Parts: sequence; C-alpha cells; structure tokens
Amino acid sequence: MGVKKGKAERKGTTGAQRVDVTVNPDAEAVIARARAAAYADTSPERAFAHFRPLAERVAPADAPSFRGVPMAMHAAAQRAITVATPGFPAAVAELREPRFEEVLELPALVLALHFAAGRVPGARLSDGEIARLIAEQAPVRAATLDYLEVAAGPVLKLVPAARVAAIRAGNGTLDMASDFVAIAGMFGEYEEALRGRHPFTAAQLARLGEVGATLLQQIRPQGAPKEGSARGPEATLRDQLGALVARRYERLLLIAAAGLGRARAEAEMPALYAVERAAKGEAKGEEAKGGAVVTAKRPSAPPPS
Repeated sequence: MGVKKGKAERKGTTGAQRVDVTVNPDAEAVIARARAAAYADTSPERAFAHFRPLAERVAPADAPSFRGVPMAMHAAAQRAITVATPGFPAAVAELREPRFEEVLELPALVLALHFAAGRVPGARLSDGEIARLIAEQAPVRAATLDYLEVAAGPVLKLVPAARVAAIRAGNGTLDMASDFVAIAGMFGEYEEALRGRHPFTAAQLARLGEVGATLLQQIRPQGAPKEGSARGPEATLRDQLGALVARRYERLLLIAAAGLGRARAEAEMPALYAVERAAKGEAKGEEAKGGAVVTAKRPSAPPPS
C-alpha cells in the first residue's frame, strides 16, 4: 500500500513506555476524517439538541444518577484529548475501531450535559451557589441592559423600548434571573439589527442566558410546593448524557493506552471527575483545595453517590 512500516518500542510492562511510530499516511487520513466529522459546536444548547437523540437511546437503567461538575469535566476532557493525541497514529494500528470521532466530540458532549443538568428542577443549588451565579452575571446584565436602553432610544430605535423598560423594572433574585434570560433572548431575536453594533461576544450572551435558565429552575417562589424526589424526564436525560460521556471517556482511555502505552496513559490522563463538591466531614484523607476536593482515583471513576 506504499505505507511506511511503523514500529513500536516498549520497555517493560509497568515502567515508562516509549512509542516511536513512523507516520502512517493511512492513519493520518483516518484521524483527519474523524476531526472533520466530529461535532464541535461550543453552544451548550445546540450541543444538547445534537446529542439528545443519541443519549435517549441509553437505557435509563444503565444511566446512574449524575453527580459530577460538568464544567470541570469539560476542562478534563479537553486536557485528555491533548494528552492522547500524539498516540492517535499508533492507536490506528493497535485498535480495530479507534472511533476517534466519538472521543473528539467529548468537549461538545460535556457542554450538552452541562445544559441538561441546568434543566433539572430537582438538582438543587445551595444558596451560596445561587448567589455566586447572580454575582457572576450581574455586571453583564448591567452592561447589556445599559446598551439595550441606548439601542432602544429615539436615536437608534433598534429594539422595542417598552420591552427593555419591562426588563429594567422589578427587583429581587428571581427577577434578576428572568432578566438574564430576557436580555440574552433579545440579543438573539434582534441579532440582525444589532450585529456589529455592540461589544458583547456570543459566548458572553450564551452564558448569560444559560445562567438565567439554570437559576429559574433553582429559585422557588415563596409558597411554591417542594418538588418530589422521583427522577423526572429532565433528570433521566441528564443521567443518560452523563453515561454517554463516561462511555466515550473510557474509549479515550483505551485509545491513549493503545497509542501511548498503559503506564504513560495512566500517569498523564486526567481524571474525568477530578473536582468534586465536598460534603462536610467527608474530606478526610483527601486534599481540600478552594472548597473542592481533589481525589486520586482511576481516570474514569465517577464521584460517590
């Protein structure tokens, strides 16, 4: 086939391993096709819509209750792909079906999981976490709302002034969360009129709407009944996406071991659930950092229930 013969040199079974693989044009083509085909949209909402049908094929019985921190997992997935990538050519020779496309989609899949987790009414945030999200997005609300008032003014008339005034009215945490969603929605609705006329990035506006939607699920109006503990459809879908992430991360670990050698993969691949929220009194034997607990466990092991 005109392919240069690859060679692999490994020393021992548990010590450091070195893989020296001559570039295989066929392997490079396989990897390039996978990169081109992998879904990589950075919008959590669009990623959720893309992966939802695939997640719904996961049997609910095979999807344990998700306990991770999606954005920490997102960083871990990106780092893991970076670590594993040098071994991709060797993995082509070692594995019958590397399925690179599936693992290259991990960051987008975790964003879908992040969006799904925010849709679960029963996934309660603490008062402190709610306050942190409000504080995170309050400056963005202030800046975007000030801009919309200018855009709605008599000079520009780019958006309806009455709608902007309605967003400005009201106070309190629930109203603030509603403002986040309404502002992000207005920028989306009037995207054509506002394009090139404001300084806000698509990521900033997406995050504002995402946080608002999460908070609206979390903040219970006074007098509202408490939710039941049964797993509802939103929680089931979150757990199905969580199971799908775990399966694909296991595949990435397999590729890393095949391409880099098991010892190097185990030493360098980050844990998928590296950062976990620590319950009071449960940090014994672990190193607490900044309110989180960093645990040393096999890279794909889930957090404790």
